[in-house]
Amino acid sequence: MVRGTLGAEFAAALHRYRDRVAVEAGGRRWTFGEVDRWSRAVAAQLQAHGVAPGDAVALHLQNGAEFVVVDVAVARLGAVKVPVNPLLPADTVRHIVAATRARVVVVDPALGVELPPDVPVLLVDELATDGAPELPALSIGSDARAAIYFTGGTTGRPKGVVHTQASAVAVQYAQLLEAEIVQDDRLLLTTPLAHAAGLFAQSALLRGATSVIEPGFDADRVLAALRDRGITWTFLVPTMLYRLLDVVGAVDGPEDLGLRTVVYGAAPITPGRLARALEVFGPVFVQLYGQTECPNWGTRLAKDDHDPARPDLLDSCGRASIMADVAIVDERFAPLPAGDTGEVCLRSPYVLEGYLDDPSATADEFLPGGWIRTGDVGFLDEAGYLHLRDRHADMVISGGMNVYCREVENVLAEHPSVSQVAVIGVPHDDWGEAVHAVVVAAGAADRDAIVTWSRGRLPAYARPKSVELVDDLPVTPFGKVDKKVLRAPHWAGRDRAIG
Repeated sequence: MVRGTLGAEFAAALHRYRDRVAVEAGGRRWTFGEVDRWSRAVAAQLQAHGVAPGDAVALHLQNGAEFVVVDVAVARLGAVKVPVNPLLPADTVRHIVAATRARVVVVDPALGVELPPDVPVLLVDELATDGAPELPALSIGSDARAAIYFTGGTTGRPKGVVHTQASAVAVQYAQLLEAEIVQDDRLLLTTPLAHAAGLFAQSALLRGATSVIEPGFDADRVLAALRDRGITWTFLVPTMLYRLLDVVGAVDGPEDLGLRTVVYGAAPITPGRLARALEVFGPVFVQLYGQTECPNWGTRLAKDDHDPARPDLLDSCGRASIMADVAIVDERFAPLPAGDTGEVCLRSPYVLEGYLDDPSATADEFLPGGWIRTGDVGFLDEAGYLHLRDRHADMVISGGMNVYCREVENVLAEHPSVSQVAVIGVPHDDWGEAVHAVVVAAGAADRDAIVTWSRGRLPAYARPKSVELVDDLPVTPFGKVDKKVLRAPHWAGRDRAIG
């Protein structure tokens, strides 16, 4: 297999770093050499199940060393990885397996999802662990498929996003630089390996770093790991950072942890909470902005940009990544100047090849020159920093005025009684939609007081007309606030629903 494919890059790294620790999980350690032998044994096992280059192999697994090993095995066969988030509902899992025509599904039976009887299954506890043969040389080109990822499905059924070997390797080159992963790093991974954490585990393998894998996120366990296990790098989504800050606050702040890098993303973070995180952990934060179609690194807000004295920067998601371009276009897809709001578009060597079996959606995604549409609304400032306003699907149109929910959320999050907030549009007979705030309170909270407080801070059309207090905000399996769930009861039985 030629270099420039994932399988070849993994094989080279596993040999190069064979004596270093590659993975820690469940109280055990595996060296790169052990992962090499284990992955070759699993690759031979998959071959015995009929897996050939170009075949899809679905991974429906919980976090653990097994996920990393199967990932490598699939790449070494030139097969196509289909990671299936263990948090997805059973119907969605079956949809993904059917849509990709998976040759084999590697399954953790503890997840309790019943697959059709004609789907070949390899149970995780049946994975081979020894008898690692030399794999036959494969001729896999850079244009061959490497992975099919599925979108979050926040506005409809998840779509399969096809990435080639070239794009899968290119995103790793960008990530090693932008996520600042170095050989002596110990990466704490708590989010699903079937999502962004799996790409970080790949980076750790390629760089010779160690992945410390937890089954899931628990704020107390994470804080203990940061204190006791020599963690230097971790990835969080904003809700996890909020919970970690709550735990840290309860114990008066942590000691010097030796943490060098915290990458965060997957959803916006409020500037106020980010400023608090900087006080607690120091200048260790890197923000990523991307999407399944352009994984992780569309833009990057660097550590030096996380300056509490520059709230304009904290309100942004950074400048174009080292291997990406960013543009803002109008409704006719013409480029807009700095300061003008429009749709965010990205261009990179790691954008998708296309949507699985959906040429119409693929044609709609791409613009001339290799640009792809993101569906996000935002603007670039004069210095090239991207400021997101909203998703097209989440924008509220009230009385003909565009209300960008993220801007309203950032303002309301500054209220001392607001811990978390999500803003949605609800039906209104006169205005079409009215702004509605769903709030997780920090202590006692008064709905009317929050509305009153927003006066003078928001224009009249953007102020919440109603406030709902909840214990928690629903999130998708990908860590984003699930506004589709929040909107559903308000739009039930109507001909028109938002998003």
